[in-house]
Amino acid sequence: MTKSQKAALVLNCLVVVFTIFATICVIIGFKFMQDISVLSEKNFKSFRYFTNLSNILAAIVAVIYIVFKFSPAGKNTEKLPCWLYLLKIASTDAVAFTMFITVFYLAPTSKTGYFSLFMNSNLFMHFVTPMLCIISFIFFEAAEKPSFKLSFAGIIPMALYASVYTPNVLLHLNNGKPDPAYDWYGFLAFGLNTIWIVLPLLVITAWLIALGLWGANKKFASR
Repeated sequence: MTKSQKAALVLNCLVVVFTIFATICVIIGFKFMQDISVLSEKNFKSFRYFTNLSNILAAIVAVIYIVFKFSPAGKNTEKLPCWLYLLKIASTDAVAFTMFITVFYLAPTSKTGYFSLFMNSNLFMHFVTPMLCIISFIFFEAAEKPSFKLSFAGIIPMALYASVYTPNVLLHLNNGKPDPAYDWYGFLAFGLNTIWIVLPLLVITAWLIALGLWGANKKFASR
């Protein structure tokens, strides 16, 4: 096993461990920093957030990666098969999307302060785990055939979430306006008509992140 493979295994193991820890913290309401909960609720209600779902997806794919690398097929190759690379770019894009949206939109607009989005379980889900996934994917998870079209896989997790999130907002309008209780990310805070701008923008953002991941992976992981 090469040094790159060992590094990838360590990083993927950390993703699994940190996600399990952060998820348990969410479910039982454990706080190891300040008593602040932003976009996080005690018990299973938190699973409505893309943050939690994207991190769990990343952990599941990390487990699949670990199992594959210890399998006969994984031991005999340094590069990822197409199906695993697809899962990797989709899950990495999902947590990267979570991190960038938090850093550049949710945290700056938070009424409880910028760093309130990086406390307790969110420290892992909004920053640590996404960074581990990004580093592992870019530098240590080379693909056999890193086809350009695989970059579009990055759109899938966000698109699936949007297909549930959007109807949920539209079915719970308050006097014809988005209800913050259901539009918890505030994507339609400037009015329902902005949906035609917001949705395409989210899709484009997800793909641009995936494109960046694909390009960086192709350049650095293949060395």
